[in-house]
This record gives sequence, structure tokens and C-alpha cells, in this order.
Amino acid sequence: MLSTPRRLLPYVLLEDGRVLAAGGHDGSRTLGSCEVFEPDTGRWRPTGALRTSRRNHAAVRLADGRVLVVGGSNGVTVGALASAELYAPDAGTWTAAAPMGEARNDPAAVVLPDGRVLVAGGTDVDLRPVRSAELYDPATGTWRPAEAPGFVRGGSGTAVVLRTGKVLFASGLQAELYDPATGHWEKAGAVGGAAGTHRLGHTVTLLPDGRVLVVGGITSRAAETAEVYVPERNAWERVEDPAVPREHHAALLTGDGMVLMVGGEHSSRGTLASAERFDPVRGIWAQAPTLHEPRGEAGVVWLHRGTVLVVGGVNELGPLDTSEEYVPATPVVAQAPQEP
Repeated sequence: MLSTPRRLLPYVLLEDGRVLAAGGHDGSRTLGSCEVFEPDTGRWRPTGALRTSRRNHAAVRLADGRVLVVGGSNGVTVGALASAELYAPDAGTWTAAAPMGEARNDPAAVVLPDGRVLVAGGTDVDLRPVRSAELYDPATGTWRPAEAPGFVRGGSGTAVVLRTGKVLFASGLQAELYDPATGHWEKAGAVGGAAGTHRLGHTVTLLPDGRVLVVGGITSRAAETAEVYVPERNAWERVEDPAVPREHHAALLTGDGMVLMVGGEHSSRGTLASAERFDPVRGIWAQAPTLHEPRGEAGVVWLHRGTVLVVGGVNELGPLDTSEEYVPATPVVAQAPQEP
């Protein structure tokens, strides 16, 4: 079990196979405490606390193994944070990083092929969308403005790096591509995608063949549909709908090339314990083992031993401090192609 219930935070797979949980919300307060999961013992243990308590922040693992945490909210006096910090896994400590140019709650962040970090969108202190982006250079420890996207962006886990090196940001009504080589943005497919809907509270997963799977969301149309982005044609295509409509679920690519989707919420069914697996080759969904307890906003992390850690989140009883492990029928003991 976690030391405290946690939701509204990203979980980061460290270079050595451990999992970092930093900050979040326990149901009554925003957290500054942090802990790491050690697969060898199956236990969580405390590590150094964040310098600033935060939730709805973004976190990425840098090329040198450190973890960069940016933005979020303290949930009390500050609706959006510009501050950033760096975690050193060997020492278990946090140090201050240069702050972003703009405060951002719930931004999207991704590590570019050259090691820089692109952060885009989010909301400001008044919960208004921030239509801007900026770049962090780990070599110099500095930020600089990037070209602004054409549309509002945001949401942890809604951006993935394609084989071309471009970054797909899939949220809202219009998906966009950022090209690190030119520094410019361009539209990714048609408005609304193949399902013709706005997406928020969805998942975005890079597939082994280079396509991108997008599933679910807070609108009824989004919740019940799934689609893939095809980079070669800059177009979206519908795939089979999942059996259960859902939002605020979790999804990741497992070592066998399948996408595991777990939990989430639905307007009429409440918090979900169901899980499904998507086969990118056949384009179909199949039922997966049910979670031990319903959980929305959970974290999912691919472990080096070939299993999936499902942790935290929330259900009708409140935020959760439990974790569980999914074992595929034939575990693939290697790092999955995509880290969540």
C-alpha cells in the first residue's frame, strides 16, 4: 500500500525499474510527500519530499535518469504553478529547477528526441486555458519560449513522440503536431478526428507500428469510441469501440504489443473495475481481468519484469492507497516500447 491515498499525479518509471509517486491529493490536501515502489520487495518506501506541494502536475524522466516535475496547483492559494523541480533517484532528493515562463495547471509534457522537454498548454491561476508552449534544456537548466500551438492543449499523458520525431498532441477538438526540427505546429488530421468529438479525460497510446490509439473522454461520444492516428496519411481512422464507455481511465502498451485499458469512470455506471485489451494488429478489443477494486484516475506503469502496476486513484469511497499488479498470460520480461 502507498503511505497515503493519492490521485491527480503522474507516476514515473525510473531508470533502475523503481516507480516514483510524487505529490498528488489525498482527498483533503495537496501532497508534497513522495515515495518509490520497489518491484523486488513489492513495497513502497518514502523518499525525499517535493519542495512545493502540488497536484495536476506533469513529470518526465530525462535522458540522464533524473525526473523533471513542472507546474500543477497547490489546491489552496495557487491555482497554477510556474515552479519546477528535479529528482535525483540515487540521492532521493529534490532540487529547484528554473521556473517556467508561465504558470500551468495540468500541462502536457514530453521529452523530445534531442533530450529537451516540451511543455504545452494547461490552465492559468484563473482556470483559463493557456495557449502557449515552452522548452526546457537539461544541459543548461533553462527555459525558452516555443511557438504557440494553434489550439488549447493540456492534460498529462496526451502527447507522444512519433517515429518521425514529431510530437502528437491529442486533446480538445483539434489534434496538432509539433516539429522539433522547425519549431512549428501543424494540424493533425481533421477537426474532431474520425469520431467527430472533443476529447478530455481520454488516453493517448503510441502503438508498435507507429500509429497512435486514442480512447474515451468526458463527452458521451468520446466515452464510447476509439480511433487511431495514422502519421503517414496525417489522418484519423475509427477502430472497434471498447465494450465499456469510460473516462479518466488509464492505458498503456504492454510488452506483448497489446494496449491494456483499466478502470475509469462513467456517468451512469460510476467508477469502473473493468479492464480491456486492444489488439492493434486485429483492431479489436477483448475483456481483461477485472481490477480488485474500482478506480478512476489511477496510475499504470509497465514494470521491467513484464507486469503492469496499477496504483492509486479514486472511487466512491474516496482516494485510494492500494496498488495491484496485472500479469499478462505470457509476461514479456523486457521494457515496453512506450513508457507511460
